[in-house]
Amino acid sequence: MLPDFKFFDHPELFSVFVAGETPCDMCGQTKHCFDATAFYGEDSIEAICPECLASGRLQERDIFTCEGDMAELIRQLQLLYPEQPVAAIEKKAREKTAYLEKTTPKLITWQEWSWPCSDGGYCTFVGFGSHALYNSLAEGNDGQWLFPKSLYHTVKDVGDWEELWEEALPAKAIPDFEASRGFGTLFYVFRNKESGEVVTVWDAA
Repeated sequence: MLPDFKFFDHPELFSVFVAGETPCDMCGQTKHCFDATAFYGEDSIEAICPECLASGRLQERDIFTCEGDMAELIRQLQLLYPEQPVAAIEKKAREKTAYLEKTTPKLITWQEWSWPCSDGGYCTFVGFGSHALYNSLAEGNDGQWLFPKSLYHTVKDVGDWEELWEEALPAKAIPDFEASRGFGTLFYVFRNKESGEVVTVWDAA
């Protein structure tokens, strides 16, 4: 059983593992490990076990699994805490971003973009977008209402949301990463676990 990851639901379905068991480059134990070859940074490793990733062992290396949208996080924190000095806000944003980037399983995407945040905190990846997923997350099962509302600021004005809903979003849920390979356009659905806000980023091959 995998440890809990604050910003990634069901990594056993949506992240990428090395085939079979392999030595973890952090603890040396032979386990079922995440594929670390696509991680960022000056250092590089081949594999990391879920326990080492969850416990923050990447803090020891110049390696990170994603890039947080820290500029947007700072903006949100300033709105939430206008009385706090800029230096304190920036420190809080750096701490939140470091935790995200050093303890979150790798999300494979078509294009490179920053991990989204809302309400002053980073969001949790919950799955690939589909009518079924949005319906399950929306009040009254109205995914078509939720979808345009969820679009992140980086993609808010890219494309026509009605066309995307009708023509690009699959009706049925995408069950795992392997199944996502069959789509030329993917919608990455996140949720702020504290506020409940749903956020969508999308890209294309």
